[in-house]
Amino acid sequence: MSNLRKPVSPVLSAVILAAAIVAVGVIVLMWISGHSSMVIRQSQIDLMRSEKAAKENLVIVHAIYDAGGNKVIIYLINMGYDRVFLGPIRIPEIGEIFTPGGVWFNPYTVYVNDTGNVFPEMVEFKVGGFPEYLENLDIRDYTQIPEDKREIMKAYSLKPYNTVGYYRAEIPVTLNAGTTYSIEIWSLVPIQNKLYLCKLYTTQITT
Repeated sequence: MSNLRKPVSPVLSAVILAAAIVAVGVIVLMWISGHSSMVIRQSQIDLMRSEKAAKENLVIVHAIYDAGGNKVIIYLINMGYDRVFLGPIRIPEIGEIFTPGGVWFNPYTVYVNDTGNVFPEMVEFKVGGFPEYLENLDIRDYTQIPEDKREIMKAYSLKPYNTVGYYRAEIPVTLNAGTTYSIEIWSLVPIQNKLYLCKLYTTQITT
């Protein structure tokens, strides 16, 4: 009995080739579909963030430096109809960043009205876009942030003014006398269980 294999017929070869082409096509389509879904998700995130920013109405009523207490005090009002999530605060002139609960760098505290022991709710989510935080907060050495904290951010949940009144943020920091400083305040927006930078508010104080 001969061990020679019979040649594959042209019809069978064509069928095999067609099946291979279809299989490759399916794989390519799945990759394109997955990539498109990623793009769509990012677009949806950007849209939701823009809509949230447009609706936000956080007002910085007054900001002062308390030299005796070595702290910056900021009075805030949420004039909108929904919660505003207050996140990182930066003072560019001294290169210091403050975050709720001190999750990154230095802590700052928010009180309800002029109380000393009533605080707004603090929420915690995963970070939405770590590189974006680094860029906007001008964090040049991200190794200062502990590895187990790089994917976490906290925020103060500020209710509308007609619900609780105003808020008082206190930032522990020592500043030089007779100097003007900028205060950058970022609000955040939770999307798909992650906190994204939403809107930047700025004010200035002169010590």
